[in-house]
Amino acid sequence: MPEQNLPPVLPDPAEAVRLENEKLKLLTDVNPPDEILVVSDLHLGRGRESDTQRFFCTENFIADQAFARWLQAMQPNEGKLLVLNGDTFDFIRVANIPQTVQEFDKWSLWLARSGVTKTSQELQQPRVISKKEKTFGLQTDDYKCVWKLLQIFEGHQEFFSALADWIEHGGALLIAKGNHDLDLYWPLVRKAFCVFMESQGTSRQSTNQRVFYCDSWIRIRNVYLEHGHVYDPEQQIEGGPLLPQDPSQLNLPLATFVARYLINKLETLEPFLGSISPTARIPWILLSSHPLAGLAFLGRSLYFISRALSRPRKRGLFWYAVFLVTLVFPLVTGLLIALAFVSTSAREFILKALPAFLGNHPVISSVLGFGLPYIAAACKEFFEWLKSRRKRPIGEDRWAQSVYQTIQALSFPPAHRIYAVVGHTHDQDIQRLPELNGSKVLYLNTGAWIPVWPEDRPDLAGQVLYPFAHFKSQNGEYQHSFFEWRDDRNQPAEVYILAPSPNK
Repeated sequence: MPEQNLPPVLPDPAEAVRLENEKLKLLTDVNPPDEILVVSDLHLGRGRESDTQRFFCTENFIADQAFARWLQAMQPNEGKLLVLNGDTFDFIRVANIPQTVQEFDKWSLWLARSGVTKTSQELQQPRVISKKEKTFGLQTDDYKCVWKLLQIFEGHQEFFSALADWIEHGGALLIAKGNHDLDLYWPLVRKAFCVFMESQGTSRQSTNQRVFYCDSWIRIRNVYLEHGHVYDPEQQIEGGPLLPQDPSQLNLPLATFVARYLINKLETLEPFLGSISPTARIPWILLSSHPLAGLAFLGRSLYFISRALSRPRKRGLFWYAVFLVTLVFPLVTGLLIALAFVSTSAREFILKALPAFLGNHPVISSVLGFGLPYIAAACKEFFEWLKSRRKRPIGEDRWAQSVYQTIQALSFPPAHRIYAVVGHTHDQDIQRLPELNGSKVLYLNTGAWIPVWPEDRPDLAGQVLYPFAHFKSQNGEYQHSFFEWRDDRNQPAEVYILAPSPNK
């Protein structure tokens, strides 16, 4: 084989990050784009089945064709940058494993094209895929993450084809890392993405020159961009990106364990369940519609807690554990009351088994048993309120305040406005924040391209919106527009965002 056709040697992950940061200077310092388009939280999973073209029941992104039409309408050229601002690829949601020889062969083939040689026979060895992985999906080894990206690629051909067309027509692409696509940390995964792009028609030169990655945040003139998950206590990671005791595995946040060990299985019963926020609403929905599956969910939660306790980061687990445990109490209370009515001996045994005070006051013990989840939730809300009172609030929520504190430490060129753009929450929003060095500051949250169930917008329950932020360079600084893509009209339309209730 000629030397020029050999796959490149993959750099060390830390070195790859350094090289990528150097490459990003082309966007930030050398040749900033004329226009920036920003979307976030697409959450591509396994997509469609190859034969039937039905979407898998765990898929959240059902907008491949709408996304392709939107990109085409945006008219890619050398002066435009598309930013996929985190959670583009939902690696957590891909829980299937290779089953057939053909699937192992395909996995081996794409690994080879990406620069790693693992034969199909090697991948089929029993030690490669553990029993736990057969239940919950593959771990986060770099070559296993390529398998997950391959599943996403095969299930979303129109999406990848649209990206390839964007790149080949001169548009630049920046992929920011979110909490659901932490797997993009691996150089092998990034290389595999470029190989997928090349299979859709882009040249290697185009992918090398026009595909960028962002591991944390990026500033382009007066626009600051990051996914925003670092401001979520459940998504914070202590230590580096890899496990100290096993550097072949990513260091994952607590919420990833909730998704991996609890939510993924539930979405086979209730599609889009993982899109519901906050996650505390999920068990109640499940128990009301699938009581037996809800009980199984509570049983699995014990395994989840034990797994989470084995991770380096345990902060944040407390309220998860309290919430899951207290959910059991109403079920146990109901069962005990039913037994007490059915059997006199059972009633006497239950009253004796309870602590003296509760045994003498069965009504109080029943109320406590049914009300304990609400009491725990009220305590959590109270402690969060106390914590929020320690600092003078900036903006209307944690995300706006946190990102404002981040950009305060950065230097921006003189501009009329500074923009702080995040995603993660799935809630479209725009807020005015205090000025910085004479510049007005706007916080933008670009929402999501998957169904949403915002608590403060019952009119949007289950709807799919296609929001995006559009920045154009004028006189050396960017000016923004905030749109939703209206696929039925094949054109953008203004967004409608409600201000929060003054009573909250």
